Amino acid sequence: MDDHSDLAQALDFIDPSTLDYQDWVNVGMAIHESGLPVELWDSWSQRDYRRYHEGECASKWKGFGHGMDRVRSGTIVTMAKANGWVPRGSVEDRAIGWDDEVILGPDPTWVEPTEITASGKPPTTQLYEYIQALFDDDDWVGYVTESYVKDGRTVPKNAGHQRKAGELLAELAKTDHLDYAIGDWNRDAGAWIRFNPLDGKGYGNANVTEFRYALVESDELPIEKQKPMVEAMNLPCAAIVSSGGKSVHAIVRIDAGNDYGLYRKRVERLYAYCRAHGFEPDTQNKNPSRLSRMPGVTRGEQTQELLAVGVGAESWQAWEEWVAESEDDLPDAESLYDRIRKAEPLSQPIIGTEERGLLRRGHKMLVQGPSKAGKSMLLIELAIAMATGSDWLGYPCSRGRVLYVNLEIDPPSLDCRFRKVADDVLTKGTDGDGWMRNVDVWNLRGKSSPMDVLAPRLIRRMAGKGYSMVIIDPLYKVITGDENSASEMAAFCNQFDKVAAQTGASVVYCHHHSKGFQGAKRAIDRGSGSGVFGRDPDAILDVAPLEVPEKRERELGTTTCWRVSVTLREFAPPSPIDLYYRYPVHVLDHAGKLAKLKVEGEDPYLKNKEKRDQARREKEEAAHEKIVEIMREAIESCAADGVSATRKNILERIAPLDDKAVTKGQVEAWTTPKKTKWTPFTMAKNGDGLSVVVESDQTENE
Repeated sequence: MDDHSDLAQALDFIDPSTLDYQDWVNVGMAIHESGLPVELWDSWSQRDYRRYHEGECASKWKGFGHGMDRVRSGTIVTMAKANGWVPRGSVEDRAIGWDDEVILGPDPTWVEPTEITASGKPPTTQLYEYIQALFDDDDWVGYVTESYVKDGRTVPKNAGHQRKAGELLAELAKTDHLDYAIGDWNRDAGAWIRFNPLDGKGYGNANVTEFRYALVESDELPIEKQKPMVEAMNLPCAAIVSSGGKSVHAIVRIDAGNDYGLYRKRVERLYAYCRAHGFEPDTQNKNPSRLSRMPGVTRGEQTQELLAVGVGAESWQAWEEWVAESEDDLPDAESLYDRIRKAEPLSQPIIGTEERGLLRRGHKMLVQGPSKAGKSMLLIELAIAMATGSDWLGYPCSRGRVLYVNLEIDPPSLDCRFRKVADDVLTKGTDGDGWMRNVDVWNLRGKSSPMDVLAPRLIRRMAGKGYSMVIIDPLYKVITGDENSASEMAAFCNQFDKVAAQTGASVVYCHHHSKGFQGAKRAIDRGSGSGVFGRDPDAILDVAPLEVPEKRERELGTTTCWRVSVTLREFAPPSPIDLYYRYPVHVLDHAGKLAKLKVEGEDPYLKNKEKRDQARREKEEAAHEKIVEIMREAIESCAADGVSATRKNILERIAPLDDKAVTKGQVEAWTTPKKTKWTPFTMAKNGDGLSVVVESDQTENE
């Protein structure tokens, strides 16, 4: 990569808003060291519109030097690869293989080229129709007519001008001369216009008032095929404009409202779709405040022609629905008679046997439970059992290779956990550390992506490795969409199907319980979020804590007790599995001592015991406070009458009680003598306020 030709593409995989200040500066230094222009750093930095300051890149650029101690292009390459970038010509950037996922859709080699021709419409009409299609009358429209030559290229000279769309339309309606409406421009350079409305105060991303459109442009296809490709992809275009050069500009409806995050997400989706179908977009056009070519103006011998308005799907949502329908690669229906005659064999059990099994190869298993259940340890135990061909939860495992996707734990900590578990569960003579060659660990803490992004990367890394199982821990790190939405979680879980189908490996993933006691729920309903989690997998292992009597708790010490409820689609349902969790491993309850215990919350009495205890404590505290108040008033009454605060005098001065929280009997109990000795009360102050103190008075007691 000495020519650094891929760095601009690599930057597309790095989000500046996720970097700290030093990493942002390092990217600039790497660009500088590679001999690329400051404009590349500046345009990339504008993607983080909240922190971007115009002129800051140019100012810092002047202080960057060259030398062996400088930041080089490898910094950008490393960052981009961590986010899934594949350099051109690398091993990953290979031709499509037989087992690779293929995206269906338009192919540029099949579209008919269309020559770019003049529409015959006056320039003012072209710009009028463009503004009318993109803006409301009250929108501020930004445009640039001034230009200058830099490095042999003609570029905009300044940020330009802003005018209300209604004003521009009125000016254009009154004249056939475009320069009367927008001012003069360099006929060799053309002019530019911003495709999203502004606030009238500036020209950056922060000044965009609504994220309506994105720019799709490519210089890699012949210009004659670009408009047909845009149309074949059914992109929801508000307008298509010829650049007057070697490309067309498609202004695509994004419909993101005021949500910049949604805008970025949809632009990434749009660009990925275009790229997958042979239309390589210019990724420098992602910014919502980007300039595009203004229709109607001349540029050299060409016109920046308005080619069409209102092309393709009518909205972003309509386009998404069209994509889902047009790329239907579902299999055809088959005759059951033919299928039965084929007699395709079942996948072999990978955990257990045909007579007593948990999971088949290529199927999915969910392990769910609350915090402190040792779920990660349980999955580490599974990985070791698979790598060694030993038992897990009393079920034999077929020896094979495992990929453990670690999304949460610090890598050295994970290494330590594997070692501790192995030392406890492996018997002497188990091939030393040879089993470790059957376990690969993919550490993604701090680098994880949503599952729809991670799945294809995972499939690519698993290709040709012969994995029997992939373990993904934990699920919440890769969830895409609303956890409580059935439709969104169904789409999310489909990603695991893709991994299983395209790698042939079993997929095991870990999820957490919802809040509160779980015993009153069915095991499949205990997971947090949508019920899809409890119905999608082929096997569900729910780990729930057992209610242990206090006497047993003292005997167990730090050991905790758990019940694994098993729900299976492929095998007969087994009895629950009772476990002791003695860090770092789970131990089967072979003696059956835990069988009579209930899951926390399973017994209604136990479920409500804590609430009842709390209510009782609150009632006692309220009564105590009331009694103190009553006695204080009685003692003060004794003092006012000039008599001692004896039991008799206090009780005589207690007013009739109408508070249901306190009875006179309770007050009398408080004042009952102990061992025939009566102690009169006086008031004193301590650190907590007024309290009752006592003095001995045998005479008054008599």
